[in-house]
Amino acid sequence: ESIQEGYDDPMRTYKDYFQLCEDAGWELVQELRGMFLFRSKPGTDPLPIQTDEEMEWERFWERNKPRLRTTIVLTVAFALLIIMFLAIPASRWRFTPILLRNISLLTFFYYLLDLFFGVLSWAVSKRYLSRSKKADQVETPGRLARVVNSGEVLSDALALILIPLIFVNIFLPPALELRSSPFEENRTATVAACQEHPVVMAQDLGLTDAIARNYGRYLTLRRSLLCEYYDYSELAFDRDEEENSHQLTTERYDCAFEPLARLVFDLRAWETENGDFDWGKLDWEEAPGLGFEESYVCRDGSYLLLRQGKVVALVGCSGVDLTTLENLQIVRTRLGLPQA
Repeated sequence: ESIQEGYDDPMRTYKDYFQLCEDAGWELVQELRGMFLFRSKPGTDPLPIQTDEEMEWERFWERNKPRLRTTIVLTVAFALLIIMFLAIPASRWRFTPILLRNISLLTFFYYLLDLFFGVLSWAVSKRYLSRSKKADQVETPGRLARVVNSGEVLSDALALILIPLIFVNIFLPPALELRSSPFEENRTATVAACQEHPVVMAQDLGLTDAIARNYGRYLTLRRSLLCEYYDYSELAFDRDEEENSHQLTTERYDCAFEPLARLVFDLRAWETENGDFDWGKLDWEEAPGLGFEESYVCRDGSYLLLRQGKVVALVGCSGVDLTTLENLQIVRTRLGLPQA
């Protein structure tokens, strides 16, 4: 009963304590949720309300340990991530897939946000600790500290949303997926079906006779907030000489804005030069005279990397020179690009 009475009327429970504070020059302003707000009496220089410095610092560390612990963990995790990234062979580095899935973009944004607030939290905590030591008392956290706390709450909320989305995304198919091979009964990647999409096919390059005996076609389409991406591959065998084959590929990135397209162009050039391509490394050379804003070629013109406006494309066909006027016109037409 006495405990309940004390809870209902804290003035009765802490009467002696309030009297000591008043004698020391402190005036009680308000009680809220178990917290007491004091102010100094006009014209007085009150004694410190907490006289046990050791107890005060213990309370400070107890309150800030979770934030400092989180900051240390994030710093160590980020350092390990950098070490692991540097340990991965360059041939396995690829950044463009991040643009192709909304979940990848959200994950990337979450890590950036978490890293930003982790570093900011460390800086704010260090500044706050320095300020408290200099004043020889626990100072009131500033506005920036409150913003950081709100940001950490936002980051945690985003993580709670992100975790289930990652599992759901595993089972989500591409926006379009067509497949055809001699080993499949249900062949969806027919010539007619694939020609409805902006990819370069064997038939477009006059290789119809070569694909009469055997073939394989694969076409996927993915969309995200930043990019629409077509990935097409085709393997065409010569009718009379099976060892003579044509390997065709089209990667088409339709980016949301031109600066992003420039970044994709540079990234894809760097990735393929380091071996991130099904048919081996591509050693690009600049080809400024092909009529595109940016363009590279390699393997005697069999592979072409280009950028026109917001569209980036990697087109290849082994054994065929794509840089002839006729083939360049075919490439522009099939990719939906304006003619030079």
